[in-house]
Amino acid sequence: MKLKALLAMSLMLGPLGVASANVDGPLKTCAACHGEQGVSSHTDIPTIAGLAEANIGDQLRTYLDGRPAKTVKHVSGDTSKQGNMSEVVKGLNEAQIDELAAHFAALPYTAMKQPFDAAKAAAGQKLHKASCEKCHSGGGSVAEDESSILAGQPKGYLLTSLQEYQGGKRTADKNMTKALSGMSSADLEALAEFYASQQ
Repeated sequence: MKLKALLAMSLMLGPLGVASANVDGPLKTCAACHGEQGVSSHTDIPTIAGLAEANIGDQLRTYLDGRPAKTVKHVSGDTSKQGNMSEVVKGLNEAQIDELAAHFAALPYTAMKQPFDAAKAAAGQKLHKASCEKCHSGGGSVAEDESSILAGQPKGYLLTSLQEYQGGKRTADKNMTKALSGMSSADLEALAEFYASQQ
């Protein structure tokens, strides 16, 4: 095939791993908080790169259904601005949600390098093995699990999520409700430290 034809084809297809113009604007919005490659640099914002495609889509749809959404400062672009997931998803259609999910699922997951309390992490590991490993296998490191990846997610995000589940603010299945119902605040902190320690 001649060089001109190859060039034309590459322009039509676009670079691999890059979403279409259908989500160019939403991708910039995502990048403002989650980073250009979907890898978080902020303790309250999760990494979304490398998560299971179905999980990303489901999470976006739960915001449409009223899941609590914290307002956070942008970490890239105009860092004086703030973002809220409830506001972000209002402007997305089903095709865009599916395309965003596929885009970020195709990117590599990178665990956050963050400080953690070793004693609390050890206690959290025991809690995980006793109550969480059945559904969150590999110490919470398997993207295809129902919860996707917990290991190496930002500690602040992990703790907030656990607190929301325990408080009934986020939709949870009966196993999740049962696993967290008897845990203390210290237990939730220990679990967050354990997942944060998986670097």
